[in-house]
Amino acid sequence: MSMKTRREVIRMLADQYKKAKSRNEKSAILDNAVKVLGCHRKHAIRTLANPPALTPTKSKRHRPVAYQEAMPVIERVWEALDYPCAERLHPVLLETAQTLARHGHLRLTDSVISQLQEISRPTLARRLSALRSPKARPTVSKRKPLAELRAQVPMIAYDWDETRPGALEIDLVEHNGGSSLGHFAYTLTVTDVVSGYTRRRALLGKSQLAVLRELKHIIAKWPMQPWGIHSDNGQEFLNAHLKTFCASNHIRFTRSRPYRKNDNAHVEQKNGFLVRQLVGYERYDRPEQVEWLNSIYALHDRYFNFCLPTRKLIGKERRGARVKKTFDTAKTPVARLIESGVLSSEQTQRLQAYQSSQDPLTLHNQLEMMLSRPVPSSTDTAEPVEAV
Repeated sequence: MSMKTRREVIRMLADQYKKAKSRNEKSAILDNAVKVLGCHRKHAIRTLANPPALTPTKSKRHRPVAYQEAMPVIERVWEALDYPCAERLHPVLLETAQTLARHGHLRLTDSVISQLQEISRPTLARRLSALRSPKARPTVSKRKPLAELRAQVPMIAYDWDETRPGALEIDLVEHNGGSSLGHFAYTLTVTDVVSGYTRRRALLGKSQLAVLRELKHIIAKWPMQPWGIHSDNGQEFLNAHLKTFCASNHIRFTRSRPYRKNDNAHVEQKNGFLVRQLVGYERYDRPEQVEWLNSIYALHDRYFNFCLPTRKLIGKERRGARVKKTFDTAKTPVARLIESGVLSSEQTQRLQAYQSSQDPLTLHNQLEMMLSRPVPSSTDTAEPVEAV
């Protein structure tokens, strides 16, 4: 309907609304107004209480825009000073105009000079806002880079009964001795949620590129090509470097919910069992100590993945307030990988041959000997042991 018809309908409904005596009558009129006008009920109440006039009042005539004669001069001065803001332009406006006039770039009259003297800084700012600067303005993203990245990385948690190996959870463990001051070492833990196969690497600091370098080192030695990487929301993981690496290797990159450690339950359990119980809570902040940690991890990764049997949760049943959990027969992580059927025959034969060549007692004694020695100083570095 036209605006004229709309105003007539509103006036008619407003008269009915004012004459209505009961609440039900007013409610029915409001229902009709909402249906006819297509507006919200609250808006209909306000409109019927104060209906518009049938004939809209003509707007008052605005006074002519001031300083029109001086605008060409202001624009030329603005251009000469490389398009400054009003705060910078206003104090030197008249002086610069006179300078340009002496060089023959513009002509000043008494009226223009008077306007340049009288114009205020806020008025000058309003006049300049209507002008278009040819200088390119830097584009500033309204969203923060981290927020943009979080929106691109799905927020999920792997199912506890996931059956396809290759879903990796990753996390960092601090070795700060109880103080976060200064530079200290971290342990990067990577675990497969299906088989429990786990690898670790120590690094000094947690820069994004350093974490990615160690993650690449671990994945290069992984028994199979992973299909997923799941991390927490730390910036050492949630960054463009890791996202690009996952995309280029066809790996699905996901993250856990903020402040929900149980979304990374498998790697959190490995942090306690394979890091804290192994090397403790001491502070490690020197390169030789990082080498010592990596020599232990290289040996212990072999010991854990090829020799130590572990149990895996295969069922849950709630009985009242309790949950009964069922575990499978204890097996080594490598045995679970082989039984999953995702490895090629060549990969299976290589892992089986390497597993049969391992001596658990020798590995155990070597680890006990390394852990019983003092942590190396700057003059005593540990020899790294390569793992398969």
